[in-house]
Amino acid sequence: MDDIKKSTLKEIEVKIRETPSDMKLRTCYAEALLDEGLLDEALEQYLQLFRVYSNNAEFCFNIGIIYEKQKKIDDALRYYEKAANLCPEDPDFRYSVAFMLDKKGENNRAIEEYKKMLELDDKDANTHFNLGCLYVKKNQFDLARKHFERAVRLNPDDVYARFNLAFEYKKIGEIEKALEQYHKVIELNPEYSWAYYNIGCILFEQCNVDRAKGYFEKTAEINPKDIEVVKILSDIAITRDEPQKAINYIEMALINNPENPELHYHMAKIYKKINNNEEALFHLEKALHHRESLKISEEIVNNEIKELKCLINQVS
Repeated sequence: MDDIKKSTLKEIEVKIRETPSDMKLRTCYAEALLDEGLLDEALEQYLQLFRVYSNNAEFCFNIGIIYEKQKKIDDALRYYEKAANLCPEDPDFRYSVAFMLDKKGENNRAIEEYKKMLELDDKDANTHFNLGCLYVKKNQFDLARKHFERAVRLNPDDVYARFNLAFEYKKIGEIEKALEQYHKVIELNPEYSWAYYNIGCILFEQCNVDRAKGYFEKTAEINPKDIEVVKILSDIAITRDEPQKAINYIEMALINNPENPELHYHMAKIYKKINNNEEALFHLEKALHHRESLKISEEIVNNEIKELKCLINQVS
């Protein structure tokens, strides 16, 4: 079998033509096709093998893998379930069943399957993380936190588990624990912009505006398309009577998001505050060009445009 695995696909095909009934050879061929990403061909081979060896859980599982790669979730789930039924003690099979149910949004069934997975392997960090995410969806935050904590203990380098755990700590007022986890996320991944943003939000809520501003600026540096953080930075500048700085923040964001209506609307607010009605009108009208993604109602924006036009006419 090892010699066969070292062969190229073409060499294996030649051998199969010579001995078409050699199932070990056909198995190796199916594996090689799958390894090469030839999914349709691999699927055909595995289905043929499974018709002959209908109790072979590995064949069944590999068929599930191919269907998953082809994004045929229902088919993948069906074969993963068959594999798990054929070999109930295999944690990989059980995990794959749970993961497919998770993808389908069948949260309750997914939770039950992940629990079965933990009965087979309680130290699987991914299972604990996925359970944490599912419990968040069900608003069972204590259970979510428990599984995120377990995931972090099992895999301390998992930035996603730490980030979610920090978010859960914040919900229950465990601010120092939340900050500790967010800082660990940044230590593990210095480009994780949402960690900087959430630290900034915590510091802002604590009225530590200067430190918060530093984290917000870092967020904007890493992710220039983050609209919300730019709006916060511009608002901080306005409260400090620094309108030009507020304008600069929005202008920088518009370089990366030139048609974003939220940015144009926010810019209009700044210009209205410093009585530059012409520029405010310009940005309100720009905001209306993409009204479908504008959070403010079109009626409100139109009324503001009318008011500004009246003011401009009075001056002229």
